[in-house]
Parts: sequence; C-alpha cells; structure tokens
Amino acid sequence: MSELYTHRIEIYTASLVIAGAYDLTIYRRVSDAINGEQRRYIPLRDATIAPLERTQQAQRVPHLLIDRGEALLVATLEEAAPPSDYARDEQVRGVVPILAMFFTTAFVVRATFHKRPDLTLAETLERITDEFVPLRNIQVFPLVAAFPPLNRDFAALARARIVALYQLAEVPRAETPEPQAEPAAVEPAVEPPVEPPTQESEPAE
Repeated sequence: MSELYTHRIEIYTASLVIAGAYDLTIYRRVSDAINGEQRRYIPLRDATIAPLERTQQAQRVPHLLIDRGEALLVATLEEAAPPSDYARDEQVRGVVPILAMFFTTAFVVRATFHKRPDLTLAETLERITDEFVPLRNIQVFPLVAAFPPLNRDFAALARARIVALYQLAEVPRAETPEPQAEPAAVEPAVEPPVEPPTQESEPAE
C-alpha cells in the first residue's frame, strides 16, 4: 500500500469557506498540488462547509468536492510531514522575499511573496504560468463578509482573481553571524633576571 500524505486545508470562495483533509499519494506542497490538479473538483475528506459571513453555521460532511475554478485562496491549516529526501530549501534559492498587498473582490491579502531579484513584482506575475501564487505569512482582511481577519503561515492565491496589488517592502533575510575568532592567549611577560651589582676591587697599597 502506497504512503498517503494528508494536508489539512482551507478553501475560500467569494461566498463560502471550506475545510477538510486533502490526500496525496506523492508529497507536494499545497500550492504545487493545487496547481498540478488535473481534476476540476478538489476532493476533501472530513470536510466542513459554511457561508463566508456565517462560519458558525458550518455543516460537516464525510466527503466534499470543490470546484477548483471557484477557489480564491487555498490556505494550509496543517501540513503533511515531507519525506526525508524532500529538498525544501532548494526551492527558494535564487529568489528574494518581498512584502506585498493583493486585492481581490472578497478580501485583501498581505503576505510574503518570493521573486527573482532582477524582476519587478509585475514582471514576476506576468511570467507565472501557474494558476495559484504561493504566499507565506499571510494576513487576510475581509472586504464584504463579517468574519474577522485571519493569519495563516502558507496559502495559494488565485492569480486570475487578483484585482490590484502593490509592493510594501523587501523582507530582510536573517543572516548568520560569522564566528568570531578566539583571542590569542597572551603569555605573561617574563622579566629578565636582575644581576647583582659587581663590586670593584680596591687598588692594592
């Protein structure tokens, strides 16, 4: 039996919030899995579905299918543990993190986005062919619905649903301080031995 990787995800549409278990037979990040989906409907297990403005009215169902084309934001609630040979760090080399604001018709997203240092934010988005843009350290502010702002570590935003955007600032990277060389041991100064004064012999009478 093949190993199963299960992400717990949250999907926001213009009018609904949906959560559930998203199973994968091959490990991929949520954004990679959503972008690579060949199915129109995303299958979830142990799911909940609720109106965006009345999340307390959530209905629980064992299985649920969500139209991928209606998803505005796909957030990770709990990520499956990657296999030991998964090179996560390799995916962010050669890019720099920036802080940006993304506007959709339903909410505003403040998040960290990675891009090549030689491209502007607009140039980067124009070159992206994936339907969902991966983001980190996300804050979501509703425009219409009455749900409170929320924070998520990782999410994927539907690129076609971005109405406006602007860059806030570059995110400083944490630099590892160079190890300081230990000061060389100072040897105690050795004073030269003091020779006794020589006594001059008196001349013989």
